[in-house]
Amino acid sequence: MSTTIVGIFDRFEQAQRAAEQIEQSGISPSNVVITRGHEGNEYAVYGGEGSQTYTEPRHVKGGVSGFFEQLFGTDVDEQDRAVFSEAARRGSAVLRVTAPDDQVANVVAAFERFDAVDVDQRVAEYNATGYTGYDASAPVYTTEQTRAERDQFGADREVALPVIEEQLKVDKREVRRGGVRVYSRVTERPVEEQVRLREEHVTVERRPANRAVTDAERDTLKDSEIVVTESAEEAITSKESRVVEEVIVGKQTSERTETVRDTVRRTDVQVEQLDADRTTAAPRSKAAGG
Repeated sequence: MSTTIVGIFDRFEQAQRAAEQIEQSGISPSNVVITRGHEGNEYAVYGGEGSQTYTEPRHVKGGVSGFFEQLFGTDVDEQDRAVFSEAARRGSAVLRVTAPDDQVANVVAAFERFDAVDVDQRVAEYNATGYTGYDASAPVYTTEQTRAERDQFGADREVALPVIEEQLKVDKREVRRGGVRVYSRVTERPVEEQVRLREEHVTVERRPANRAVTDAERDTLKDSEIVVTESAEEAITSKESRVVEEVIVGKQTSERTETVRDTVRRTDVQVEQLDADRTTAAPRSKAAGG
């Protein structure tokens, strides 16, 4: 009995080295075929019947799905042929090996060693970009398109896992913390002071007398008039403005050190080394009559 194993490789060199290792295990080169898109609607076939090398391709025109049907016969169902055809159209290398049952393990090991892609994962990646099924009339990818495809899906693509770290940035802003408002108003209050005032009063006193007239008094013996006035002091008020107190309104500037506490986030990327039997899923294989 024999089994047909089909795998997809992102680079032709991977498929080529896998094919060479498979042949070294004793499988006939006529049972080892590599297919990939070439130009326009043409496909290149390496190895297979009548060929001992993977450097000189045979070119096949027309839709690769029909070619795979001829190549695989009934060993691979229509859905799988569509996936392999789409991979070849996009520039991937499709390696088909027909091996005796006791050599299947060696073939699978070679596929895994040279990084055959996980077919189900690749289909999911195709679907994520809008793939709905193989179109036989669609042209083969150009070199630039193939390179872009390999960069997007290929095993050797670089995946950047950003390590993001938040940093605490402390700035300052001026905020209003209160203050004072000073009003100046004129108020009145009653006051009183004690003051001593002097008054003059004219008094007239008659005293009895009996003495001789003096010469001076004799001169006053005529009509005369004496005027004596009275005076008094009265309180007079006046106001004088004086500065009795000063209210000083100003600002004092001081500085203080404050410890600002917060939390920042960071993404940590942990790298885990996987065991060898976990790195690559075995590619699909289909049983064929032998």
